[in-house]
Amino acid sequence: MSEWFSKCGCNCARCPAFRGNNKTAEDRQRCSDGWHKYLGVRLNPDRCICDGCQTPDDRNPTLVIGKHGCKIRRCAVFNGAQTCAHCSAYPCEAVRAQFSFDAGSRDRFAARLGAPIPDDEYIAFIETYELHKHLKAIRASLAPADIVTMTPVAVRPRVVGLPPDIPPAFAALHRILAEVGAADGIPHVQQAARQEHRQHLLKLLWAFGRLGERREDDDPHLTLDGETYLAQKIQSSYDQVQGYCKMLAELGVRCEHVLLAAKGWKTARGTLRKGGWLLTLAFADDAGGAATLEALRSYTARLDEVHGDRAFRYFARADMRALSSD
Repeated sequence: MSEWFSKCGCNCARCPAFRGNNKTAEDRQRCSDGWHKYLGVRLNPDRCICDGCQTPDDRNPTLVIGKHGCKIRRCAVFNGAQTCAHCSAYPCEAVRAQFSFDAGSRDRFAARLGAPIPDDEYIAFIETYELHKHLKAIRASLAPADIVTMTPVAVRPRVVGLPPDIPPAFAALHRILAEVGAADGIPHVQQAARQEHRQHLLKLLWAFGRLGERREDDDPHLTLDGETYLAQKIQSSYDQVQGYCKMLAELGVRCEHVLLAAKGWKTARGTLRKGGWLLTLAFADDAGGAATLEALRSYTARLDEVHGDRAFRYFARADMRALSSD
């Protein structure tokens, strides 16, 4: 067997962790060392063994990632797709974001290590994980009948209905909280991510409401400094924060990352540091503007007063009954 591809495009037949290539302690040690050298991951050699994710669950496969830990595998199984290339949604957002070496990786590693990459190491630790290249080739080889139709799913959070006689600004805020992270017609692989994004977005809005500093300037807005943001245990990747701002913008919420220093505000890996930046939050006119901004502050304060440590749970359900209670 010279080729056997995982759902996401890994050439399992060439992978050093694949059970057929991994028969001795020396094989497993080579896999562990090679992954550390080329992938930056160090695993115990005894964990470097895998049956390949095409092995059905009823055969209890041993998988390095874990059969329930890979979202892409779960999505492909859900849709009945042999690989992502067999899916009508290919290439979806999750596939485009998936780690993959490219054609220039061999030269980059050679330059970094100061020596040519031996052919056997290139095949085992680089070419094997050129996932996008493999999926593209698989897709080009398929006939229309080989492609399965993606079954769309939805993310519709459960929220508490709006109480009667609530002022318009709170109604606008309720709509936003109900729609944060919601989506229709998305691939299964994105469902869990959207749900996770919703929790982080709600934490962000909660932090602005309870801890944000109100400023006027040209228009009313709230600011949240980097140290306060990171203390909320929200994703600390700069790219992820930019993604959150983009998702909020779809709901009329203007969230912006503002630099206070030219350098030193993030690590080489793109993780935000505590200082040198802040976030601002405002609401567009069609989302209620300054009135909704003040509603956010009042609502979160009321929940904190009424529910204490459990306040965020009510916020996550957009439960505004505390606003009309005695």
